[in-house]
Amino acid sequence: MFGFHAVLAALEREPDRIELLWLADGAGGPRVRQVLAAARTAGARFHAVAKHRLDEIAAGASHNGVAVRLSPAPLTDPAALLALGGPVCLFGLDGLEDPHNLGAVVRTAAAFALGGVVVAGPHPPPLGGAAAKVAAGTLPLVPVARVGSLGDFARAAKEADFWVWGAQTGGTPLPEVELPERLLLCLGAEATGLRAKTRGALDGSVAIPLAAGVESLNLSVAAGILAWEWRRQRTRNARG
Repeated sequence: MFGFHAVLAALEREPDRIELLWLADGAGGPRVRQVLAAARTAGARFHAVAKHRLDEIAAGASHNGVAVRLSPAPLTDPAALLALGGPVCLFGLDGLEDPHNLGAVVRTAAAFALGGVVVAGPHPPPLGGAAAKVAAGTLPLVPVARVGSLGDFARAAKEADFWVWGAQTGGTPLPEVELPERLLLCLGAEATGLRAKTRGALDGSVAIPLAAGVESLNLSVAAGILAWEWRRQRTRNARG
């Protein structure tokens, strides 16, 4: 995990998972001092290394002179997400492989206090590295589960009183939709969309209206719009 926000969040929220902190040799400034203070509070070991070593760890991405090695991130049991009570929205990501999109979706889920994120498919992106950097310290705030088939998970969600909706072209325009209180919202990978088994489990589908000539949005941008609308409707209904 690398980058100021991701590293600082790991030190402050998950100190037991920190195995080693790396700092670029000669790095200084308020942010580095803040990271060092958090490391000392957490009792984390830290080493100064040449900047090119951090460049290798971050695979060319911006690391702000800091990186940490963590023990594997604990994943949430998918059944635990289905056991959540009350109004709750889960994101189901079907076939997602891009860690940047995963990190952005997790950050969105944290921002709108969603119940969690379910990543489905044979090649899910890791939770560390680029995903953690884009999530900007919010990974510890959002339960993330992995399943083989989002379609199978969707059927289990229905048995737990969730409605299953998909975001896809041709769906009901978002301004015309009353989103269910208990919702599994399925989004497909940008290249392939929702898989057939997932589409077969949908109770409905929703589309974000776009200007002429624009075919689609980035997955994480679409997730942000849909999450905001679900939360807006819950707040409105709570006020009566």
